[in-house]
Amino acid sequence: MGEHQCLLMLARALDPWASFSNAISSANDSFRCVNGKYIPQKKTCNGVNDCGDQSDELCCKGCRGKSFLCKSGVCIPNKYKCNGELDCITGEDEIGCKGERRIDLTHVSGDDDHRPEHSEIKEETELLTANMDAERKRIKSLLPKLSCGVKPIRPTRRKRVVGGKPAEVGDFPWQVAIKDNEKINCGGIYIGGCWILTAAHCVSVSKAHHYQIWTSFLHLLRPEEELVVQLANKIIIHENYNGSSYENDIALIEMKKHSKRKECVLPNSVPACVPWSPYLFQPNDRCIISGWGREKDNQKVYSLQWGEVKLLDNCSKFYPGRYFEKKMECAGTDDGSIDACKGDSGGPLVCQDINNVTYVWGVVSWGENCGKPEFPGIYTKVANYFDWISYHVGRSLISQYNI
Repeated sequence: MGEHQCLLMLARALDPWASFSNAISSANDSFRCVNGKYIPQKKTCNGVNDCGDQSDELCCKGCRGKSFLCKSGVCIPNKYKCNGELDCITGEDEIGCKGERRIDLTHVSGDDDHRPEHSEIKEETELLTANMDAERKRIKSLLPKLSCGVKPIRPTRRKRVVGGKPAEVGDFPWQVAIKDNEKINCGGIYIGGCWILTAAHCVSVSKAHHYQIWTSFLHLLRPEEELVVQLANKIIIHENYNGSSYENDIALIEMKKHSKRKECVLPNSVPACVPWSPYLFQPNDRCIISGWGREKDNQKVYSLQWGEVKLLDNCSKFYPGRYFEKKMECAGTDDGSIDACKGDSGGPLVCQDINNVTYVWGVVSWGENCGKPEFPGIYTKVANYFDWISYHVGRSLISQYNI
């Protein structure tokens, strides 16, 4: 998908009532901003907020001219790099800086005789700082902020190991455990606010007040200090859920708000993004599953495990007459060594886009004979339920940018 198409998709996602045909008709030479304004296509992804709502600088695969590409796909002017302020959501514009404010000399002639003295540069910078930085901070506070799918920066980067390995703190900040009385039989995915996404077969409306939501939780025998336990307030099961075929195996849990707070506060959790397009990821894309489910030999697992799988196509050949392509996703490995199993139900199948933003692509639903190549895991395809989810939780909550 081209950069301009990506920008058009973002505009459509942020403003679902916008005329897509109008955006396409102008695609050859101009870009339709989310606010309806049109700008020349060449002005997108150049670090300058030409639209006024920043939509021309979002979802970029590269940046034009003298600008810097954040991991979240936002272009910012080069002069904002190493200025002591986090302009990229993930903070990489301030990584590797030496501590002093960098001065942009790109406008200065290469001729040393015409280069201003250091004191003159410093004086000019101070004047700019006094007058413009406060205004820039104010404007930036009004712009969209990525509100899902980006983990906090970790001080060290661990080598990625694939295949049933224990998770570390912070690896999956959207993963939750659903405790029913004394047992954890299912997982869930935090999608923001007070809402958890899970499988319909994991929960019962009549038992809502029996469920606990455990967040920042890794090990059954050694609960971490960060562990936060929330009580369930309401269960919403898809109205067309079929317990025999597992069609529409999706549900929402609304957590109880604290008596003194308007919202649910989960300090160490990050919501996964909810995908709006069923074409965001394709067969052979590699994604991550995680959970406390049993091993192939039915052994109980005490710590959160994760593994990498690839999305598969033509899964009807594995489960003839039982696989519904539009509503289900199929994922596994060639040798079946990585798979979801009993106890992983309701948990996440997450995929990262080109900007390392994490989407909950599937909810663990069902399968047969854990860990065998001819029986890949089946997941509820979340993109198919974007409208259903947004109807219950509010579209603004699950928009990628919280505007």
